[in-house]
Amino acid sequence: MRIPDGDTRRLTRRGLIGTGLAATLLAGCGGRTVGRTVSTAGAGGAGGALLLPLTGKAAAVGQNMARAAEMAGGGGPPVFDTGDTVEGAAAAAKAALEGGAKLLLGPLRSDQTPAVLAAAGRVPVVAFSNDDRLAAEGAFVMGITPAQSVATMFSYARAQGLTRVAVVAADTPLGAASATAARAVGAAGGIEVAAILLRDPGQGGLADALRREAGAMPQAVFLPDGGRALAGFARGLAGTGVQVMGSVQWGVADPAADGNLAGAWFAAPPPDLFQPFADRFAAAHGEAPGLVAGLGHDAAMLAAGLAEGRALSRRGLVRTGGFTGVLGPFRFLEDGRCLRDLAVLTIAGGEVSVLAEVSGT
Repeated sequence: MRIPDGDTRRLTRRGLIGTGLAATLLAGCGGRTVGRTVSTAGAGGAGGALLLPLTGKAAAVGQNMARAAEMAGGGGPPVFDTGDTVEGAAAAAKAALEGGAKLLLGPLRSDQTPAVLAAAGRVPVVAFSNDDRLAAEGAFVMGITPAQSVATMFSYARAQGLTRVAVVAADTPLGAASATAARAVGAAGGIEVAAILLRDPGQGGLADALRREAGAMPQAVFLPDGGRALAGFARGLAGTGVQVMGSVQWGVADPAADGNLAGAWFAAPPPDLFQPFADRFAAAHGEAPGLVAGLGHDAAMLAAGLAEGRALSRRGLVRTGGFTGVLGPFRFLEDGRCLRDLAVLTIAGGEVSVLAEVSGT
């Protein structure tokens, strides 16, 4: 893994929040509709097709993803509405395939992905979920996963001489996935996972619980949650002297405003790539795009590049050189998982600085 030293570019708090750094951040998604009408009927094109929720509870998210895809050039791939349901996702996939699509980009939701895979047959499916388990079912997983955040932070911690790390998270699917990733990444990368605590963020006695579970206070604690859960855990660690580390989920709120997170490190897409896109999106649509919209942009770029090279296929997706988008460089593995280059950011004086960029996580 590549970890450049001495990279301390500073970001403003506006820059941090404007980039929407969380893996499932839905902020800045507004309620307006995309400027064109998209139907599940009609030609899917000879290239890629986007399967997005343009109606239903996640419509604002899907609409912003479609907007972002248009910004990738050429108007973006045709979009087919999945709605909120498994049946809607399957119908969208079938319509895209009937129109000649050679690559399905979506769906957004993990519970819709198996139905899209079943409809797709041999046509590759690039899912926007951050659930790595979908790779075992045949999808290429494009979302930023808990394992990628863990690998980024553990690699950076190891380079700084911190080899004894605990994981503290809410007892949720994110917490469980982060714990599983920590065990695997730690075992492979020379990190001792001293304790894993899945607990209520409002529960007291966190420092004492860590000492009991780990035998002694660890050198660092990884907090994958964002928002209120992060604030609760940060309060519980205040004054302990441990190095606090975090995931892309920290972008759900404003971690730089929390004094308990001063000096903390966390994973994020490279701001140098995402911020210009976020600025252009905000100028065009009057709101921040959020990280998920970035996935829509990068998927459209991926499809356009493969179509130009006549490589809209599984072999094209796993090309050695990978791809570069507004969320940073990424590369798909044969098993459907994705390796990403993520940045490590730190908080000091209410501002955020880039410490390093870690490749291949």
